[in-house]
Amino acid sequence: TLAWELISHLWFLLVLVILTTVSIGIFTWFQKRQKTSKPRPAAISLAKLSLIFFLLGVGYAAIRRTIFIVYPAILSDGMFNFIVMQTLFYVPFFILGALAFIHPELKARFTTPSRGCTLGAATAFIAYLLNQRYGSGDAWMYETESVITMVMGLWMVNVVFSLGHRLLNFQSARVT
Repeated sequence: TLAWELISHLWFLLVLVILTTVSIGIFTWFQKRQKTSKPRPAAISLAKLSLIFFLLGVGYAAIRRTIFIVYPAILSDGMFNFIVMQTLFYVPFFILGALAFIHPELKARFTTPSRGCTLGAATAFIAYLLNQRYGSGDAWMYETESVITMVMGLWMVNVVFSLGHRLLNFQSARVT
């Protein structure tokens, strides 16, 4: 429809509205759970987060492949792609950001430079480019991309946040 054509370029705003709406329930559950158990974000290392995000990428790829097998035409629908698939993809990042906002120990994991994340992000970026160049849309290209993008996103958060933290938090005689 014409209305969808006019707003489809703002897809990420739509995803943010959906994530914000869904987060009301998710964070209510987090608060109830936090009262019954002691949160331990300090126990979550970047290696554990990488494994979790790898598994989330595999899970997302499995959902996408299942939809492709059962009803492939729906994956061509832009509205479904933005409302359902993109929202599913970005939920882990949204929740991780909210948890990092609440727990300073978790935030410190991303503002502290990690050589492993830097090397992992560079390797994942090369894998992403190779998948785009040599992958076949008829095979597992999109599923592979989901896994690569999920872990690369996590690692790039560390790279960008730690670099920004280092470059923007320094004393300068010119800046008061």
